Amino acid sequence: LITGNEVKGIISLQNMDKENAFSDADVNLLTTLANSMSMALESARRFHETTRLLKETEQRTAELAVINSVQEGLAKELDIQAIYDLVGDKLAEVMNTLDIDIRLFSPETNQVFYPYVRDRGELIQVPPSPIKGMSKYVLETGQNLIINEKLAERMTEMGSTLVPGTQMEKSFMTVPIMSGSNAIGMVSISNYEKENAFSSSDVRLLQTVVSAMTVALKNAKLFDETNRLLKETEQRTAE
Repeated sequence: LITGNEVKGIISLQNMDKENAFSDADVNLLTTLANSMSMALESARRFHETTRLLKETEQRTAELAVINSVQEGLAKELDIQAIYDLVGDKLAEVMNTLDIDIRLFSPETNQVFYPYVRDRGELIQVPPSPIKGMSKYVLETGQNLIINEKLAERMTEMGSTLVPGTQMEKSFMTVPIMSGSNAIGMVSISNYEKENAFSSSDVRLLQTVVSAMTVALKNAKLFDETNRLLKETEQRTAE
């Protein structure tokens, strides 16, 4: 089986009953069939490759549309809680998931704060909790964490417990919110229906959205600081 100048495989026939079973005509026939099969296999390979590239292009186009939508919304927001709400709601919509949480770390008080938590599609309020398990891992490493199988076992190994008011999921991925080289929080997406729910493209999309959110949060904090200084200046001028 030859494609170009490369041998991809062979077709072999055997006869267990007698020697000299195959003639030149048999070899010619088998050669013709092998050539036809080689061309068919190459055509099929090219078709699958084209289909794969097309799907990748469609996926990237969809990701770009999501990112543009998120960035457009974030550009209009200067309220920090509104930024968390916008990102959480948009992720729930485009990633077709019912479980999302945004966490913020406070190493000074050893606490995790939850400005946004959605469990089974419902928004819930979660009180602060100690930094441990997955939160501790992200805080210390600043790395993504993807668990697509045996989530309950992995949580036990890492010393993690369920967020209060939520239920056990089967797949989990999280991306850190970075400030310089430090992880100051994380955005997590879970799936309670199936394992292996998250692909590399899902992780890439979440990373991009979290990066856009980080920029928006910096702008919002600068805006708040500018307003504070302006009010102080106005107060001093009045005095």
